[in-house]
Amino acid sequence: MKASWLRAVLLLVPTLVLAGWALSIPVLRAGDPVMRIRLLGYDPRDLLRGHYLLARLDIDGLVPGRHGPADCVCVTARPADPGRPGFTPLPSCRPADLAACPTPLADPGRELRLYQPQARALRLEQLLRDDGVAVDIGVRFDGRGGIALEDIRVDGRPVTD
Repeated sequence: MKASWLRAVLLLVPTLVLAGWALSIPVLRAGDPVMRIRLLGYDPRDLLRGHYLLARLDIDGLVPGRHGPADCVCVTARPADPGRPGFTPLPSCRPADLAACPTPLADPGRELRLYQPQARALRLEQLLRDDGVAVDIGVRFDGRGGIALEDIRVDGRPVTD
């Protein structure tokens, strides 16, 4: 009897630790600033096309390819065009420079691979090519240059299958 209780506890403890860690992520991110930013389409020529939506963040004045992986920028809201923020280059990606900005972004020109069900990814890819449609995503800034991406919206409405 004692051995079966010990086995149950040994199985239960890692499960509880993992569940606690998973549940703590949204709580820890709740205080991070969030900004909705439009997506720009990106040429999706790879073997996994259809399962991933490849895009970049549409940041006004940012030229993809001009910023190296060590570059960091401070993303700044623009009231005139809320879905297309501007940016200010930061001197470096060191913590002291990042602390001066509430919404720092490391490697701002990178391509984002957003896993989507195949039908949705293909539909979103078509919508990104249409200039009359605004496709945006919630970007949560962690304060260290990293971001977490949240729900994609098309013309302000959540995407449904």
